[in-house]
Amino acid sequence: MENWRKTYGSKLLSAEDAAAKIKNGDRIYLGSRCCEPTKIIEALGASYLEDLEMLQFIPGEHAVALGAKGHHRFRLKTFFLGGLAQATSSASEAYYVPLFHSQIPEFFRTRRIPIDVAVVQVSEPDESGRFSLGVSVDVSLSAVESARTVIAQVNPRMPRTRGDTLIPGDRINNLVDGPEELWEAPPEMLGPVEKEITRYCSELVDDGSVLHFGFAGISKGLMEFLMDRRHLGIHTEIFTDSLCDLIEAGVIDNSTKKIYTGRSLATCCMGTRRVYNFVNDNKLVEFYPSDILLYPTFIGSNAKMVAINLAVQVDLRGQIRQGNPTWTVFEGSGGDHDFMRGAGLSRGGRSIVCLRSTSLRSGRSTIVPSFGAKASVIMNRGEANYIVTEHGVAYLGGKSVRERAMALIEIAHPDHREDLMREARELGYVYSDQVYVRTASPDLRQRVRCEHEFKHGLIGHVRVVKPTDESMVRDLFYNLSQGSVYFRYFSPRRAMPHDNIREYVSLSEEKGLSVVVTVGPRENRRMIAESRYVVEKDGYAEVAFMVDESYHGYGIGTFLLNYLAEIAKERGVKGFQADVLVSNAPMIKVFEKQPYVLHKTVSDGVITIRFRFDEPKEA
Repeated sequence: MENWRKTYGSKLLSAEDAAAKIKNGDRIYLGSRCCEPTKIIEALGASYLEDLEMLQFIPGEHAVALGAKGHHRFRLKTFFLGGLAQATSSASEAYYVPLFHSQIPEFFRTRRIPIDVAVVQVSEPDESGRFSLGVSVDVSLSAVESARTVIAQVNPRMPRTRGDTLIPGDRINNLVDGPEELWEAPPEMLGPVEKEITRYCSELVDDGSVLHFGFAGISKGLMEFLMDRRHLGIHTEIFTDSLCDLIEAGVIDNSTKKIYTGRSLATCCMGTRRVYNFVNDNKLVEFYPSDILLYPTFIGSNAKMVAINLAVQVDLRGQIRQGNPTWTVFEGSGGDHDFMRGAGLSRGGRSIVCLRSTSLRSGRSTIVPSFGAKASVIMNRGEANYIVTEHGVAYLGGKSVRERAMALIEIAHPDHREDLMREARELGYVYSDQVYVRTASPDLRQRVRCEHEFKHGLIGHVRVVKPTDESMVRDLFYNLSQGSVYFRYFSPRRAMPHDNIREYVSLSEEKGLSVVVTVGPRENRRMIAESRYVVEKDGYAEVAFMVDESYHGYGIGTFLLNYLAEIAKERGVKGFQADVLVSNAPMIKVFEKQPYVLHKTVSDGVITIRFRFDEPKEA
């Protein structure tokens, strides 16, 4: 509508006159962050108004400046801390309102949080006289619907976005002509720790997943690891620059959604001018209010919903804590809880929480035995499936407190694992004889870790054994027939209690290496093979195997022997030796396939096989 100023001339005011419509004691909703109506806010600051209570979803620079004038004039309540409100002083925390993002609109509409005046920023109107809330629909639409008076700053640089973003002209009481540049988020510089976290996180995103990112920098780090995915979808709290890359590359096409097929959904947008231009009248991106978009059953209607959020601390039981930001810009209740619940309702869904293993500020462990007195617990023990640090991924779904504590200690910073294990023992979370053993360095774990395709198309996940593998090693043992048990141990063994299994899952790299093969999806993986070498005093290593009988004939034993030999050779081992029953023809055949000269001796029905890595067979 090119002549909107003429059409709405009776509603058009200067910023100063619009501010004069507000009375002492009013409760004001202010458009937040990227959508701060700055001209009107500046006019409020220059006025003589007193005792105004301001409410802002995400704190913005100009509203924070008003709040700094003193609580007798302006009190700023927000649903997030951090960012420019990094006056994370006791005063700013005192005015933080801890509500989940999806709850806020209902509090506005029922006047449990009353709003007298909504001051928002909008686009220019369309031919029907409707203004768009642009890049910040979230809770702003409900604020506009609930306020006694609506004052809108019209900004021609505000994009017109699709979805449920429109306000009829007759709902706005006063208009202010206010062209200005939208606030742009500064570029985020992710260090090697953050990149490693996002690399692990990306492994949990399969083709066809629908993604959510919170108010965090995680999306930027993930992008480079997701370029080889296909048919991803977006149902998220915030739309960012990084998502533009994936849409333009064809990685995101939203084709797997049952509803809103082909469209990315968000409540708001935050980034640079590039993303604001991208969402302008873009039919591929739609914005909806938070009480609609963040409703857990709506989120859960997407199959393979993957919700990715950040935390400040995780305790050994799996509770999630928020507090001062680490590598994100903002912190608060937000939509984290809504999306975690929604992912739990999704078929094949995953809820993921990421954090550095140590605090950026103090260097202390972010995985802790328990939280302090002022801790804000945002998620209980049952809501996060995966915890990710730069040291790996801990799967907590369906795990006992002991299993959770063990898994979390494994991904804690190595400098803190021994102390965490000691405190876990004192709290009764683990066995009284449980100690921390470093089975392998991060470099060795990365060297071993791979996927391998065995015969008949079987995909196996190969990695170093972990202390949390007790249950899987036990299951592998009990899947063996007594004949296989005898081949492995040279004696009948009918049980594998904790004391025995502990030896299997606690082999340190100074003594040797234990490698396992697992199959199946992450949530339901099972171990089908375990192999190890233990270095003897003469520089040779004793080697042994356990392979699930259901998977004999897949070439697993041959692969593992070759793989162990390759790694042992790199680590200075002279060669391998093994004792094999004469009747165990399949295992003897595996050794005979080795490219080294075999030296055999037979005694009492047992063949001792030895070979040196520097003694290859003649071609």
